[in-house]
Amino acid sequence: MKRFQTICFYVMAVFISSALGAEYTPEKVGLSSERLKNIDTFIDQYIDEKKIKGAVVLIARKGKIAYFKASGDADIGKPMKKDSIMRIMSMSKPITSVAIMQLYEQGKFLLSDPVSKYIPEFKNQKVFTPLPEGSGFAYKLVPLKREVTIRDLLAHTSGLMYIGIAAGVYPNEAGRKDMIEMYKEAEINDGYCRTDEEIGDMVKRLARLPLMKQPGEQWEYALNTDVLGYLVEVVSGMKFDKYVTENIFKPLQMNDTYFNVPKEKTARVARVFKSDWKGSLIRTTDDEVLTQGELVMCPNDGYKTSGTYLSGGGGVLSTVYDYFRFSQMLLNGGKLDGTRVLSRKTVELMTATNHIGEHTPGLLHDEGWKFGLGFAIQKDRGHNVDAGDVGAFEWAGLYSTRFSVDPKEDKITIFMSQTTPFDHHFELWDKLLVLSGSAIED
Repeated sequence: MKRFQTICFYVMAVFISSALGAEYTPEKVGLSSERLKNIDTFIDQYIDEKKIKGAVVLIARKGKIAYFKASGDADIGKPMKKDSIMRIMSMSKPITSVAIMQLYEQGKFLLSDPVSKYIPEFKNQKVFTPLPEGSGFAYKLVPLKREVTIRDLLAHTSGLMYIGIAAGVYPNEAGRKDMIEMYKEAEINDGYCRTDEEIGDMVKRLARLPLMKQPGEQWEYALNTDVLGYLVEVVSGMKFDKYVTENIFKPLQMNDTYFNVPKEKTARVARVFKSDWKGSLIRTTDDEVLTQGELVMCPNDGYKTSGTYLSGGGGVLSTVYDYFRFSQMLLNGGKLDGTRVLSRKTVELMTATNHIGEHTPGLLHDEGWKFGLGFAIQKDRGHNVDAGDVGAFEWAGLYSTRFSVDPKEDKITIFMSQTTPFDHHFELWDKLLVLSGSAIED
């Protein structure tokens, strides 16, 4: 009996190891074990200085996991684990973009199609134009030069905006406060909130509001991907969460990725901590009021793990390993373990083609970057870009999660913490990419 129990324990251990991704000797994929150890010290320093509570880091090369470590705590008295579930927030956007492009490959639409063809409320939109002081009016509404297209949504050139980011990033732009008030009065949800509203209801209200800019005239990080999530429902005939589960999560064996975390897994969800990056680290509460500056975003429901509002821009919870499988599929040109999710040509269109012309993708990136369909793409190693190669693509999430796929080096780097505010992690991420790149030996 004892021998049987030992065998069962061994089999279960092997199963768990397989489920989380077997790690390989770094040298077998051209990485230095000694140099990768620098990441241990690096992350531990941020934890010891109480800048973050915990983190999980994964580095893979040539399809194999070379470094995979959980450090610190997921909550007070609860160690961070490799399979801790994180609120990945805007790292949901690449998933939604893949869903849309699957439907594109099925001939459901063209990227040049106006959104109004599928969501009629986008017809006859206007553009908000502030007027000079003394003119008697604060603004006027002018006709569109052309309609918002599906490509605009994917490339963030639609003229839509986010309330919170608009308030924090563009605080003094003429007319921005008036537009924020319009969004607030229409009860527009930035996607941070786990509410019981249907995504389609919010998108239809959003469509009736004026745009901040003419379509195609400016890159602005916005609610575009929430609209895309509803568009998935419209053109597929399926609820958004069911569509991505059946067509992305299950095929890629992303077994811990959800819009609504099952009750039996909620204990694995890491807690968000507030950090001033100077040693003050505060645990958020279950009824935390999420804010962006002085703007209240989510009264009393900021940290739910379920709700009917399926935000394509920020509603997914996942693990580092699951996101590695998603990233590896993209690096492989749309295929993983014999399962094709997208064609190679579509992945190239998304991750290797600039869709914003001479515009610069702001917020996270500067003039050293361009933007594809759901991803920032590195275009050179100048302009304050410390690490990574031309053609590397990436994105991030509000609670300090981030990933990078480097096709030139066949390498993936993923970092997940649960720390707010978001902008504190920028330096940490840049240094982590330096450590990741400096471990390459071949």
